[in-house]
Amino acid sequence: MPDGLPRIGESIYSVHAVYNTPKLEFLNEAVLVRHTPDGVRSFNTPGWYSQISPQLKYVRPYFRYQYVNASVNEPVYSDVGLMHGPSVGLRFNMSEFAAFKIQYDRGMYRTQSPTNGLGAQMSFAF
Repeated sequence: MPDGLPRIGESIYSVHAVYNTPKLEFLNEAVLVRHTPDGVRSFNTPGWYSQISPQLKYVRPYFRYQYVNASVNEPVYSDVGLMHGPSVGLRFNMSEFAAFKIQYDRGMYRTQSPTNGLGAQMSFAF
C-alpha cells in the first residue's frame, strides 16, 4: 500500500438467479460492493444486470440491461459514477468448444453524454 493512504476495507455481496432450458436462458445478478476507509464512513456501490436469450439453432440473440451506481465520494470507484444501459447481441456457437459474439452497447451516465459501442469476442474452451 502506498505511504500516506488509508487502509480500505472491502466487502462484496452478490446473488444470482439463472433459468436455463434448451430454448431459453434468463440470467440475473446483483452485487453490492462496500468500501470502508479507516476512520471514514462506508460507501456502498450497487450494481445488477438481467439478460434474456432464446436459442435459435446455432445462434443465440440476447438482450441485457446493466446498472452500476457509485458515489462521487467513493474512494475506489469514484470515476465510475452512475452507469446504466442496454446491450443487444448475437452469440454464434461454432462448436461445443468455440463461440463468436458481437454486441452493441448503449451507455448512459450521470456526468457525461450517452455513448454507443460495438464489440466482438471470440472464445475457446479446452
